[in-house]
Formats: sequence, structure tokens, C-alpha cells
Amino acid sequence: MLHDSHWARALARAVAADHPGKTKTGRALLGWARARAAALGFENNIIARAALLGPITPAPDAREDESLLQANRLADALDLAAEERALLLLVTAMERAQLTRSLAKLIDAEVLDIEALVGALTGLAPHAIRTAEVVRLDLVGRWTSKEGKVEFGLCWSFERLLDAKAGQHDSLIDGLVGRRQVARHAIADFPAHQGDAELALALLRGAMTSGARGINILIHGPPGTGKTELARTLAAALGEPLHGVGEADSDGDEPSRFDRVAALRLALRTLERRGRALLLFDEMEDLLGSAQVEPDGRIRNRQGSKLFVNRLLEDNVVPVIWTSNCIADIDPAILRRFSLSIRMDFPGIAHSPAMLDRVSREEQVAVDPALAALAAHAPEAASLFRIATRAAALAGDAESANRFAGSILGAMRGETVEPRTSRAFDATLLAADTDLRALFASLASQDGPADFSLLLTGEPGTGKTEAVQALARQLGRPLHIKRASDLMSKWVGETEKAIARAFAEARRQGAMLFFDEVDSLLADRHTASQSWEISQVNELLTWMEDHPLPFAAATNHAAKLDPASARRFVFKVEMRALDVARARRAFAHFFGSEAPAALDALVGLTLGDFAVVARQLRFTGVIDDRALVDRLRRERAARPALPQPMGFGSHVPFGREETPVA
Repeated sequence: MLHDSHWARALARAVAADHPGKTKTGRALLGWARARAAALGFENNIIARAALLGPITPAPDAREDESLLQANRLADALDLAAEERALLLLVTAMERAQLTRSLAKLIDAEVLDIEALVGALTGLAPHAIRTAEVVRLDLVGRWTSKEGKVEFGLCWSFERLLDAKAGQHDSLIDGLVGRRQVARHAIADFPAHQGDAELALALLRGAMTSGARGINILIHGPPGTGKTELARTLAAALGEPLHGVGEADSDGDEPSRFDRVAALRLALRTLERRGRALLLFDEMEDLLGSAQVEPDGRIRNRQGSKLFVNRLLEDNVVPVIWTSNCIADIDPAILRRFSLSIRMDFPGIAHSPAMLDRVSREEQVAVDPALAALAAHAPEAASLFRIATRAAALAGDAESANRFAGSILGAMRGETVEPRTSRAFDATLLAADTDLRALFASLASQDGPADFSLLLTGEPGTGKTEAVQALARQLGRPLHIKRASDLMSKWVGETEKAIARAFAEARRQGAMLFFDEVDSLLADRHTASQSWEISQVNELLTWMEDHPLPFAAATNHAAKLDPASARRFVFKVEMRALDVARARRAFAHFFGSEAPAALDALVGLTLGDFAVVARQLRFTGVIDDRALVDRLRRERAARPALPQPMGFGSHVPFGREETPVA
């Protein structure tokens, strides 16, 4: 069955059975056979109709046809029934084998019923051919011309497999379904998404054990966050193959939506009877096009049929993992058909060192300190480390990885991002009406919910931001700092959306959220003159009430805050000027020498005063202690006076009021 002459003789016998030698078709058939007598296995070219109707004997030197061999291997891989195998081999011979192809052309010229002939050779009735598995799998094509004539041929997916180079695919199934994906990571390498990953694994195990249909997992988030890598890691953790479908068209070029949908259907049908496997449909946007959801819910620029996509997600016989860079414009009717959605973001600051360390081991390069500093400020830089490291190696400058990563990071953010090395800070310098060390230690020791909120008030320079940073470090959480300028918009409703995004992003990354200059967002509603001023206060208060993670805010103008915000903050701390003992320690901290006695006469100094003078020294050079004290005096005098009332009435601090430290 794997010889061209076998299928040519079998097809010739089927034609001869219905067309005597004296008919026009009979004479044409005999002429075709006599011209190819040796290749067909006849001893000479004196061939009568009876010889065509006799037993089929291959030519002595006949060689098995490579296309037929490949088609037979695929039939074995798919475990095709005998009739299905015969159909696949026959159509392959009519398309790819020289003798059978030439006879197929004669049959076409004689306008014979090719479907009846195919049925006679394979044992499949015409209606069974239309529903044959190889036809449903888009391996064999059956078409009807405008004239109503039935035609057979090979579909592009199978032809691509026949034309593949030796060793191009690990297996025929890989070549037919899609390239097998290889994982480079373990679930532990995705610490921010470990809970979601474990849930996905449980779902996939259950689905594959029970053979459930319609199991789809959506992994979405910005480019470069590791969506595809997580999909590969999930499959590897299950010990199942993962095939990427529709990554190229039949010529290896960019696929169209039609190509990708056809590849997915082929993969699903191919794996339906084979059981355990997973599919990866990367870049789901290709399926939906540039669709946009209008405010009224209507979808613009949709490509293809919504019903088709819905059924695709409901009826898939093997689990499919989909990835998308943005789901904002995906129809909710499509989203609700996913079994699980995993949102991926860039690693938080707490996870950046682990990612840098892992890539460092894999690439066998050291982490550039400048890159580590960049990742500490912009966590997404850690995800660029591998590419940046390889680029630096090609450039012959291993220390330039930071510059390569920074260039891409700037393109992603739309602004230049410079590495900033964190300055060492002594948290014991912070002065407040509350024992901050005891409060922070208590908050960090809690094993239960972390849904506390903290308001810090006080003059500029008293260390409100430093206090929040110290708390975030003690909690072991990344810190998301949002200033009023980051959130407020001139467009009605946009500020509320920015507030919601800030809380949602902090929740996804397990971060502590900090709003600086919060008086701009929580202004007293009694003084509001516009409705949007009230709505943004309401929005923030609502999020504060429901947020499950630490939230902090700071203001220099506590008297301006809306009174209702008082009960939303679990802890309220007033930051204060430095007492004598802390001022002396601050002098040593910022200037590296023991404080002079003249410093004790300066009352009301803040950490900000010391920080400003320390920056001045970067430009003016070292000066003596007397000049330092004089500059601190001038900085204190330059600070504007602020109203003292907090606007909340009295409050009870966490611990005892601070006393000067000797």
C-alpha cells in the first residue's frame, strides 16, 4: 500500500470495472497503462483490460514512496481506522505520487465520478467520506466546484508536514499540532503568582483526569511579564506536553486570523482522541482583531464571529492556555467563558533580587550593581536582565547590561529611568507622638490580615516618607508611592479611575500603597464647589475601607482633610521636629562627625533640614561645624509656618508619647 504503483493499479482497476475497453474512457485508460507498463509492474506494454482487472503485483524494482510512508506514519500516530488510512494514502498518492497523479488527471479529463471511485477503493460511502476524521482534521480536503464536480486534495496543514525537513519536528504530532514548548522555570520562580499557579494546576489536573470540555485559562498582563513562560511552567509541572498553535502559516510566514483559527481547530481535533496534552494560543489579540468596547457596551472593529469564538471556548476537547497583553477591549461575553484568569505584572521590588539571582545563575554572569539599583527603583527592569546581559556580551562590554536594560525600560515607560542607589537611613532618627519602633514591630509581627491604614501628618521634612519606607521594609513588602500629580486629572472621572488602578495594582503585587500629599485627594467635602471634588473623596474613602493590604498617607496640611477620613485610618501619627538627642544623632548621620555643643541651642530642626544641608555640601565642599550649624539655622528659619490643628480633634497614639533620648 505504500507504493505508487499499488494505488495507480487499484485506481485503474476501479475505472476499468465500469468502462469497457471499446469505450472512449476505456481506450484512454489502456493508452495510459501501456505508456507506463514497466512502472506499473507489467512485463510488457501489451496490456488488455483483463490485465487491469487482475491481481495487483508491484514492479520488481518498485520503491516505497516517501510521501506515502509519511502519511502512513501519521495514520499510525493518529491511530486511524483502516478506511480512514486508505483515504489518507489514496489522496496522498493522487497529489504526490507520479503514477497515481497522472491517472487522477485522466479521470478529471474524462469527467468521471471521483467520489465514487474513492469510495470503491476505501470502503467509505460518499456521506461517510464527508464526515471522515481525516477530512474533519483538515488533512484531506473534499471540495465541490461551481460545476458541481467533487474534488479531493491535501490540506495545507498536512502538506506542510510532508514538506518538512528530516528531524524538523520531534514527532509527527508536534509537526501537525504545533511546536512543543519547553519550560525553563519552576513554579517557585513566580512567587507573586504562586497561588494562581497552584489553582491552575489543580484545575488542569482535574480537567485532564475527567476529560472535561471547555477548560480555558487566560494569562494576561503587559509584554515581558512572563505569561508564556508561566504557561510552559504549568505544563511542565503537570508532566504534560504543551503545543503552541498557529505560530506561522503554511509557508512559515506571519499567520492570518484564518491561519491561526484553522491551526487551533486542527490541533483540537488531532488531540481529541489522543488524550493528555495542553495547547497554548499565544497573543489572543490575533483571534479578536482590534476590537474596542464602547461605553455603551457595543463592540467596534470585531473580526470574525463572536458566536464562533464563544463555541470555541465552550467545546474545546483539550485545555487551552491563552495569553493576552491587554484584555480591556475583550467582550465580557468572551471573558466569562474562561475557567480562570491570571493577571501578571512585573515582579515587585521584593521579588526583583530573586529574579536577578536566578537569571544570573542561568546566564553565568554577575549582576551589575547599577542594574540591581535600577530594578530596586523600577522592578520591571529585572525581567529585562536576560536580554540585556546577552546584548552586553555581544557588545563586548559585560558592564553595559544596565544601559541596555535602561534603554528598553525607557521605551516601555516613555521616559528615561535612571538607577538610584538607596541611601542608608537610620529609622531611630524619626520623631513622632507615637513610639514608631513599637508600632512598626507590632504591625510586622501580625500573622493575620494586613488591612491596616496609617496617616502621617506634620511639617515638611519631619520624615513622613522615610517612616513609610521603613515600615514597608519591616513588613517585607514593595512600596508603591503615588503623589497627587500621579492620580489627579483634569478630566472628570479620570482621577477616580487612577485611584482605583493604584489600589488594584498594589493588591496584585502585594505591595504597601502610599499616597503622598493626600490632602489634595481627601479635601473637606464641606468646602467643595464641584461634584467631582466630592466623588473623588468618596472613591478614595471607599477603597480605603475595602483594601486588604497596608495603606499609608501623608500630608503637611492635616486641617484640610475631610473629617470622615479620621475613622478610615486605623493609626494616626504626628511626625515631629527632632529633640536634642535625635538632632545630635542626625548630625553624625548626615555629616559623619560628632555634633558641636552649639547645635543643642537649635530647637525645631527636622530631618529635611539636615538632608538639604548635606546636599549643599555636594557642591560647596566640606565646611566646619560652626558653618554647618549656621546653615541648619537658616534652613529652619526658611520653613513656612503651618497651621497646627490636625482637624480630627484629639486622638490616642499607639504607644506612649515620645520623650527625648539622652
